[in-house]
Amino acid sequence: MKSEPVVLVIPNSRWFGKRVWLMLPHAALLLTALLKDEFDFSIIDANAANLSEDQVRERLAALRPAVVLVSALAVEYRQQYHRVMELAKAAVPGVLTVFGGVYPSVLGEEALRDPNVDYLFLGHAEERVGNFLRLALQRDHEALRQLPGVGYRDEGGRQVINPATSYISSVKRLVRPDYSLIDVVAYMGHLSRDYQFNSQRRAVPIITSYGCPYNCLFCATRTISGHGMAYRPAEEVLEEIDFLVTRHGAEELIFLDDCLLGDRPRITRILEGLIERRYPLVWKTSNVAAWHLKGDLLELMRRSGCYQITVSVESGSQRVLREIVHKPLKLEIVPPLVKACRALGIDIGANFVIGFPGETWDEIRETFRFAELCDFDIAHFHIATPLPKTDLYLLAKEKGLLPPDFSFLDPRYFGFARAFIETDEFTPQELMTLRAYEWDRINFSTPEKTAKVARLMSFTPEELAEHRRQTRRKIGLHLASG
Repeated sequence: MKSEPVVLVIPNSRWFGKRVWLMLPHAALLLTALLKDEFDFSIIDANAANLSEDQVRERLAALRPAVVLVSALAVEYRQQYHRVMELAKAAVPGVLTVFGGVYPSVLGEEALRDPNVDYLFLGHAEERVGNFLRLALQRDHEALRQLPGVGYRDEGGRQVINPATSYISSVKRLVRPDYSLIDVVAYMGHLSRDYQFNSQRRAVPIITSYGCPYNCLFCATRTISGHGMAYRPAEEVLEEIDFLVTRHGAEELIFLDDCLLGDRPRITRILEGLIERRYPLVWKTSNVAAWHLKGDLLELMRRSGCYQITVSVESGSQRVLREIVHKPLKLEIVPPLVKACRALGIDIGANFVIGFPGETWDEIRETFRFAELCDFDIAHFHIATPLPKTDLYLLAKEKGLLPPDFSFLDPRYFGFARAFIETDEFTPQELMTLRAYEWDRINFSTPEKTAKVARLMSFTPEELAEHRRQTRRKIGLHLASG
């Protein structure tokens, strides 16, 4: 006999006038795998179904769950997450509400200020969420409050957040995502202006590993996942791909791993498996480390259907990479990599970051010169943005480089196009102006490059011309440009 109902609600990204964000909710796939056999578990996916707030409230009232879960990924959508909690409390008096995901894991104090939130669940769900829900359904609050990685308010209203004592890398066996409760087709082929995630094919994002072992100054991955890596077995990944192709007609995979190529034997087996299957399937990846692309791996990737990669170079200054970013990349390997990709017919994009504390103006200019020298198919330039609990935030705060009213919850400080760190070397206005105009100069230096970027970003020539115009006039604060 199963338990009282447990419902995961995926809020509608359109609420509050936000841009549509139709990315397949990976957390929902994991929770389905972890919970559906033991618990009366269901999902209200307001995003895929474009449900209104009233429709979500009505569905909750009909289901009358004992526990409502929300996996809150991005701080920018916190209004939507909190609205779900409000709707749940209104629809089902006495329901227990639980926040999980990145937002409560990095900004737990902020999330708990909402009186509609009963508990925070910090970090990974594997090997933990089942016990948490059993105690929650028993209303055993004393035991719940002893669990690591749990936040709550005590009887006096004081916030208590128990730190997590384990990370995803310590999980003995990762679960295989379960797609049975999600409308996969609704998330396929979502067109955006971000070349790393858009597609005109039946595309599905896929995650085959978690974490990153490196220590880049600005990165939030280790805040969530720790310093270790967790890899799903190659054969299990191939089985998931089989399912997506045969059951849902997937034509493209978008790998979202932070460190896809880190385990060479494993990725080799996955690529060989794709070649053996002879699927009419292509794939791309949003992040690879250039130093992993050794030997014949790039050629194997191409043979398995890879048509696009993005490398995170970060800086064109070796000193900045070594002493500030702490990224183990030797810049000398990047230009040959671009040439090798071009010879194989693989599009290659790059991410750069400018405006670090300790970076000089000349080193920032050096980054743009390096990007131009490499001749990527598309180069994105981001402005160093402190994320919660990252080394960059701690450094900027310690040195007094942030605005007096800085807040992670303030939309003025969202995204990677707006500068607000100021040093003796640069002002925010200088950074934004330089970034916008160099992005335009480098990416559109020839008609051929312009046509390539239009294709990558799914723009018509007319749309791209307007996008460039608005990006220049708004000094980069236009959509997600550059």
